[in-house]
Amino acid sequence: MLSMLLLLSWGACGSPSAKIENIEGDTIEMRHSSLLTIVECEGYTVADVKNPWNGNLLKRYLLLPKNSGIPDGLPRGVLLRVPLERAVVFSGVHASLLAELGVAGVIGGVCDARYMYCDAVKERLSAGEIVDCGSSLNVNSERIMQVAPDAIFVLPYENGGYGKLENMKFPLVECADYMENSPLGCAEWVRFYGRLVGMAAKSDSLFNAVCNEYEELAARVKECGDRPELLCELKSSSAWYVPGGASTVGCLYSDAGADYIFSDYKVNGSVPLSYETVLDKAADADIWLIKYNRATDISMETMLADFQGYSHFKPFKEGMVYGCNTHNRNIFEETSFHPERLLKELVALFHPALLPEYKAMYYEKIR
Repeated sequence: MLSMLLLLSWGACGSPSAKIENIEGDTIEMRHSSLLTIVECEGYTVADVKNPWNGNLLKRYLLLPKNSGIPDGLPRGVLLRVPLERAVVFSGVHASLLAELGVAGVIGGVCDARYMYCDAVKERLSAGEIVDCGSSLNVNSERIMQVAPDAIFVLPYENGGYGKLENMKFPLVECADYMENSPLGCAEWVRFYGRLVGMAAKSDSLFNAVCNEYEELAARVKECGDRPELLCELKSSSAWYVPGGASTVGCLYSDAGADYIFSDYKVNGSVPLSYETVLDKAADADIWLIKYNRATDISMETMLADFQGYSHFKPFKEGMVYGCNTHNRNIFEETSFHPERLLKELVALFHPALLPEYKAMYYEKIR
């Protein structure tokens, strides 16, 4: 009861329009994240999440060890008693990360269970140890109440709300990592999540290893002269969505040594374009990368059956289309916090001489 009263007392802080106020303490140096600030104070930790859409404060989290008293001068924010013991997780990416940190047991419930590909999570789901809380778009309130989580890991969207969850009084951890503008910025959020589950040292070590490996390979790529022109993704209904040049994916394409054709769209989300615009800009691309989710792998023939316009692109004519079927390749779960893995894959595609022994894990040539 005391924890709930404290949550109600502090939970109102951190509206999207709030300004970020400085906190006195030891600020942890972030190597790449532009949205996270973590300050170690006496008896607690403050984690500020910047709103990626307006630059103000999205949420302030107060990480207070379990069974400790309330320190004098505790600022306003969302109180989280750490380490968390039970959480509901909306994203397979974050569920997989918790499993990698060795705390899969913290996951008491998930949404969109069919998109949970981590073996540890699937096994616990099958055993009934994790509660299926329904769709992230229509959560099952009764099942979330059954879990009684210490926190719910959700994905924030611009001008979006959380519906039923906002009335349930469980603290929401807004996982804005996907809105970082660099792959390593996104990966550095492991340091925040690690502190939530009592794995600060392990998460710091994990990120430093990822960061060092990524930066070393990216530096080697810079020495390459030729940069193949890159087209990506497929037409979807009336629009062709491509990653913005300031997105984590757009940044990764550049770090891997590609001349990303849509890099001039300086946004960190997806950009909807017409087929005519894509054809005008990318008809003579060198390589085409696509991601799709189907029970069977697609072929050049099935691509044309979907849309005849694909035949007008040079990489289609020359057989330089590479696809990743996310139905059977866990590219999102395995690379969001390990961008060095995807960087290797792309460098091997764009500059094979740099990694001659590399064996592809995600993309394969479409025939």
